[in-house]
Amino acid sequence: MKKAHKTLTAIASLALAASLAASLAGCGGKAQDYVFEAEKAELSAACMVETGPEYTTEVTDTEATQVGYFTAAGETITFKINASKACSATLTLRAASAVAQFADPMIFEEVDLSKGEHAKLTVNGTECKLEGVLPGLEAPMDWEVVSSYYKNYGTATAKIDLKAGENVIVLTSQGYNGGQGGINVDKITINAASELTWTETDNSDRVPQQ
Repeated sequence: MKKAHKTLTAIASLALAASLAASLAGCGGKAQDYVFEAEKAELSAACMVETGPEYTTEVTDTEATQVGYFTAAGETITFKINASKACSATLTLRAASAVAQFADPMIFEEVDLSKGEHAKLTVNGTECKLEGVLPGLEAPMDWEVVSSYYKNYGTATAKIDLKAGENVIVLTSQGYNGGQGGINVDKITINAASELTWTETDNSDRVPQQ
């Protein structure tokens, strides 16, 4: 009788674990993308909001707003996001290399975010590994378009776990090259089957001095 009881208990425990895992993995619904702009997140002291033309293979007519000056070690961009239920999700970071050599031509280093040398991602205090490479760039020194070179975006992704309620997602600068290079952050996109909401921060006064 004891053996049968232990067997039933083991089966029940496995079923519960499987149910919890399935619930966390799929969130019990259809996943969708939620976009959170970096310039509306909570920014540490040195971070600034920059707006200007985006760069692809040339200067475009597309205006981009990003968080720049995210270079010194310990600078943070914090997203506080509420989830209607716990689930696993995919986070996509859209950012650009800010590791530049001022010469003619200008050279921007390719940034491999998987190395963790430029920025690290944590979700509720747990580090989540980013995978992806931001493009490098070689372009003529032209002061009229230099600011657009800093908006040559790429993406990196990470698997994250969200809990029901508030989730604190933090990007932290690692002070690459003595704080002389980092990334410029456009936004994060979270693909999840949980409803995600947040309260935007007014950073309209966080603009670089001309």
